[in-house]
Amino acid sequence: MLQRYYDANQLLIDCLNSNCEVTAAIRQEIEATLLLPQTELEDREWQGD
Repeated sequence: MLQRYYDANQLLIDCLNSNCEVTAAIRQEIEATLLLPQTELEDREWQGD
């Protein structure tokens, strides 16, 4: 499970460092939530943040 978590975060970092087209707002949200614990991510989703 930890390996999947690491791999998913690494994929996000690789995408952000590539020439992909991501809006500034999406980039900021990804960077703000990168490496957060699953429970905190779920809380943010529930609150609509």
